[in-house]
Amino acid sequence: MNSIINNNINVIKRRFILAIGILVGISTMALATPVKEADRLTKGEANELILQVKDDLNIEEETFDFEFDEEGNMLSAPVKTIKIYDENNVLLLEAPIKKVEELNNKHLSRLINASDFLIENHNTAYYRLHLK
Repeated sequence: MNSIINNNINVIKRRFILAIGILVGISTMALATPVKEADRLTKGEANELILQVKDDLNIEEETFDFEFDEEGNMLSAPVKTIKIYDENNVLLLEAPIKKVEELNNKHLSRLINASDFLIENHNTAYYRLHLK
């Protein structure tokens, strides 16, 4: 008798967890919205923001996977790398973030908010920027 009650409780627990998971999935799908037309950037605005981000974060055109100081010691890897592509899969911006504070850059935040998140893999976040 005791095993029947325990079995029923386990079934109820599993169904409850499944129901919660389904509700989270449905709410995520319902609340996820694409970038609104009013929030999209023009090509000129995007280029201006990209130049500003490169200036603020001291990003050179050519980035290397490993950086060394003048003594030959390897510098720390970026905390995160953000790559933003356009509709034609052309890389617009590759921003290696070396400090967490750099993620709060207002120009970078505006670019990210105007972009669609694609995927994050090995501390690299990929975005697609749809221009007007």
